Amino acid sequence: MDHESQSDSKTIPPNLLKIEPYDGFLGLCKSSHTKENYHQDLRVLKQFLDSAKIQAPADAKPEHMVRFAGSLTKPGKTPSGKPRAAYSTRSMKRILASTRSFYRYLASIQHIAADPTAVFHNLAIRSPQRNPHPLPPRDREALVKGLQTKDLEGQRTSLVVLLGYHCGLRVSEIAHLKVRDLDLNEGLVTVIGKGDKERTVPMTEALKELLKRYLANRPQDSGLYLFPSPSTATKPIHVDYLETWVKKAAQWAKLENPEELTVHVLRHSFGTQLAESGASVYEIRDLMGHSSIMVSENYVKLTSTRARSAHRKAFEDSAKVHALNLGGLFGVESVLKRFRRMNPKSLPGSSE
Repeated sequence: MDHESQSDSKTIPPNLLKIEPYDGFLGLCKSSHTKENYHQDLRVLKQFLDSAKIQAPADAKPEHMVRFAGSLTKPGKTPSGKPRAAYSTRSMKRILASTRSFYRYLASIQHIAADPTAVFHNLAIRSPQRNPHPLPPRDREALVKGLQTKDLEGQRTSLVVLLGYHCGLRVSEIAHLKVRDLDLNEGLVTVIGKGDKERTVPMTEALKELLKRYLANRPQDSGLYLFPSPSTATKPIHVDYLETWVKKAAQWAKLENPEELTVHVLRHSFGTQLAESGASVYEIRDLMGHSSIMVSENYVKLTSTRARSAHRKAFEDSAKVHALNLGGLFGVESVLKRFRRMNPKSLPGSSE
């Protein structure tokens, strides 16, 4: 490392993401959403470096990184100073992956001679394998029947429910959805998911028609995002708002435990109904944006013969009922059918 680099590394910038040209590097190869996640994770790293009195990221040694990983397993404080529980296994893996990427970059520009995060290879962090927890068919139908779409607020809440249940979008994907990502003529929604992977999901007729009404009714200065932040139209809405809205929809439907409904439960319901409709693990993977087919297999395993029978019973009259009086079906079978028409030559394992 040259003398100039050494002098630059003697203090830790307020935001590690701003180490130049790292910020520009992320802007080229990562989406704005992923870049935001890196920012949050690197704040945790900076907090540790400050507490350990390490003057610069380049001064960190492998033993420091071991201590850093260990600190994530214990209760402490967030970078903003609020008390926190131990990070979940999933969060730990994400933070360590962001830290690893950061130090790999420093090594690639010869800002450091050795990567201290190489020690992470020796860490065996096991994630518990959990089955999806979807809504039962009766609650799925009640949820859609209970949606209220007479005013803009009701349309907004109902859209979040349908984007989760009819398209299987993650809560962060809904929050960062832009109007330009919606092709209402073709009935398609394009999202950037985990790992910056782009996927396109067909819309149900109910979702497409409700989107048209919502976009026609919302203020003209709403900005690029489908759901802009209440404070500024140039930023996406915080995910906490979306979670609050789906709980409101659960109250409309008089579900037994409305506080337990989340966007992720809606996503699980989407994947489960795909499996119940006969979708293959490859189709589920591509529609839901899974990085591994093993995750998609959980939905197929969960779907028993009994569940298929219950699903048919719950949806046998859906073709006669118009969801929200918009001409769309309650279920996601139409999504699967359209996806197959869009990919007539797709083979198992052919798409990554």
